[in-house]
Amino acid sequence: MKTTMKAAFSRTLPFLVVAAAYFLYTKINTMSNPQVEAIGLSPYAIFFVGAVLSWKFNRSREFYILLILAICIASMAYLPEISGTALRSGDIYSIICLAIPLNIALFSFFKERGIISLWGSLRMALILGQCLFLFWQVKSGEREWLHLLNKEVVPVDLHTVTPVPQLSVIAFVVTFVILIVRGIVYRSSSQEISFISVLLAIFYVLHQNNSPLLYSIIFAASGLVFIISIIQDSYSMAFSDELTGLPSRRALKQDMMKLGFNYAIAMLDIDFFKKFNDTYGHDTGDEVLRLVASNIKEVTGGGRAFRYGGEEFTILFPGKNINDVLPHLEELREKISKQAFTIRAKGRSKNKSSKRSSSARTSKQIYITVSIGVSQKNEKYKTTESVMKSADTALYRAKKKGRNCVSK
Repeated sequence: MKTTMKAAFSRTLPFLVVAAAYFLYTKINTMSNPQVEAIGLSPYAIFFVGAVLSWKFNRSREFYILLILAICIASMAYLPEISGTALRSGDIYSIICLAIPLNIALFSFFKERGIISLWGSLRMALILGQCLFLFWQVKSGEREWLHLLNKEVVPVDLHTVTPVPQLSVIAFVVTFVILIVRGIVYRSSSQEISFISVLLAIFYVLHQNNSPLLYSIIFAASGLVFIISIIQDSYSMAFSDELTGLPSRRALKQDMMKLGFNYAIAMLDIDFFKKFNDTYGHDTGDEVLRLVASNIKEVTGGGRAFRYGGEEFTILFPGKNINDVLPHLEELREKISKQAFTIRAKGRSKNKSSKRSSSARTSKQIYITVSIGVSQKNEKYKTTESVMKSADTALYRAKKKGRNCVSK
């Protein structure tokens, strides 16, 4: 339940940041001039911090989108004031309305290839190419291409609904659909969610198009969304096991420091895993680890599961003793031992009309068992390290007893 709530909060946080930004905008009239000026400059400071974090954690997609957002808001603020430019504020608005969704859609497909690399240079060249094209068009005085940005491509009048040009509205909708599909495919990763929230926030501010301060606040919030996404993913990489989805050994160490005066620790090991891995291959071994982890994750009795390393797992039971947790560990052991795991042979026929005998020849069912050792804090074992060592010794005894059992 706690994990589900954390995941839900993590997914809604980007939208909460944008909502908080709008709430801040409603309080502008109560702020002093220095505060308002600071808000006007805040996007650039936030974009800089976001760019540094993106570079540090190799998040090129966020880096380049932050760069694009910085160029866009700077263009709106300063380009019309530059003497000799042929662009008006309305022209810049039309360009930005189309450039932002197209670039977000484009960069959402790019894989992480690094920022200071050949791929990074090509992506930087793509952004610079857009800027140079704009500069060339401005210098040439051509305006026909600007009229194309505001041209209606479908027979639907949107002018009464939004000032955003029709072509740009279509670009926003298509990009939104792309991000939703990617979010489903990649199981709503924080990156895709941050892209969606930024896309919606930018569309909102372009739709309003009534205050430079609103632009500053929403663009700054967009930068914060990316910063939060980078921090969340970095935390997840550090404290979660990528293969099983369980908290990692580092998270275990942190949680062990929070344990009180009464607790139990269980160590769990998959029986004959090395032999199984050697026989059926590492890919199948990974599937077994995921299967076992999914069961351990649902352990009852208030336990929290961690991947300790290899085929070993740890379960913490805060506020419990051995007698409290033994029934829950026995239930977990029995549940795993009764769950069949199907190994499908390579080249298995995908024809649903194949005979059952053919299917039987190309697949095999096996059963996985685990051994568990458990210990608790007492007069003999006073530290978390000693309790864990005692649980590991109990696990060794379970192995000696013939495996597939719980020992204390």
